[in-house]
Amino acid sequence: MDENGNAVAPNDISKQTELVFKNIQRILQEGNFSLDDVVKTVIYVTDISKFKEISTIRNKYFANAKPVSTLVEINKTVKEGCDIEIEVIAIKKKN
Repeated sequence: MDENGNAVAPNDISKQTELVFKNIQRILQEGNFSLDDVVKTVIYVTDISKFKEISTIRNKYFANAKPVSTLVEINKTVKEGCDIEIEVIAIKKKN
């Protein structure tokens, strides 16, 4: 969703996936984390046949990190027009 809670690019899983990862990256940076700190992802998608498109974008964002990932097909998301939700767990390593 955008900052106003509206669905972005309905029926375009690539654009939605890209937006979600950009949002995750921004949120992590606000907490002094990066995508390299992510150890687990869970991706919820309404059409599992879109796996290849999602995976290509996921791999771009996790070029350095290799978090454990789970992909789950769901009936629908909370917001009509949103076809993907992603949650991540990040751990900051102590130096």
